[in-house]
Amino acid sequence: MTDIFTPEKRSWVMSRIRGTNTKIDLQMNEILKGLGFSYKMYPKMFGNPDFVLEEERIIIFCDGDFWHGYNYHKKKKPRQKFWIDKIERNMRRDAKIARKLRRDGWSVLRFWEHDIEKRTGICIDRIIRKVLEK
Repeated sequence: MTDIFTPEKRSWVMSRIRGTNTKIDLQMNEILKGLGFSYKMYPKMFGNPDFVLEEERIIIFCDGDFWHGYNYHKKKKPRQKFWIDKIERNMRRDAKIARKLRRDGWSVLRFWEHDIEKRTGICIDRIIRKVLEK
């Protein structure tokens, strides 16, 4: 299937996709505020996590379902090779970052977009359990 946009228009559309202050990041920010933990949003550190609870050594990533490959191997793949390569590269990078952070002594929590939006209680429970482990 060919792209319906010109390369210039596609570039413009893609440039509007944000990497920070996304809807799910802002929702997670509210969750963490409500829990009363001390945290930083978008700390300058390896892997560019969305949040860090420094005292507890916990890092939180908020992953978009499409971009990070939720159920990627079980569902229909995008048709274009570009998107297949992009998503698979993101998945490999996510795993590599998580391994390094864990080796460096951090606990890594990853939350899917749909869980943050629709299953907030599960996200809260996972965060609290991880904090209590520390």
